[in-house]
Amino acid sequence: MGNYKSRPTQTCTDEWKKKVSESYTIITERLEDDLLIKEKELTELKHVFSSDEAFGKVNLNYRTETGLSLLHLCCICEGNKSHIRTLMLKGLRPSRLTRNGFTALHLAAYKDNAELLTALLHSGADIQQVGYGALTALHIATIAGHHEMLFHSQLVL
Repeated sequence: MGNYKSRPTQTCTDEWKKKVSESYTIITERLEDDLLIKEKELTELKHVFSSDEAFGKVNLNYRTETGLSLLHLCCICEGNKSHIRTLMLKGLRPSRLTRNGFTALHLAAYKDNAELLTALLHSGADIQQVGYGALTALHIATIAGHHEMLFHSQLVL
């Protein structure tokens, strides 16, 4: 039967849990990295999304150093569903990935913003689009602990 002392102290389940926890940490770090915006840019973006006049003058081709489009930034910087619809009508693609591999839908799910999530889905964002690690926005909502978001997105569909 073998020497019981030669068995590993950790079970396969413990090892698996450790690996899953490590991967969740990496995913969260990548999401948080996408959310980091320079203070000056953040101030300007909050102004853009708080004023219809400023929003009307915004450069649609604007990208941050990390590859965030205005659609991504709308999900981060207090945009609203009207902004989402306008940006998508003007041709911004909801499928565009940041350099870390996330869509605007992923970021809305991570930020727990049901209004923007609904607006993105109604405007044509794909709930099944995968990003970094082959994760969908629903995976991101689960990792972030936003279980109400999961229920809400099912109602939208």
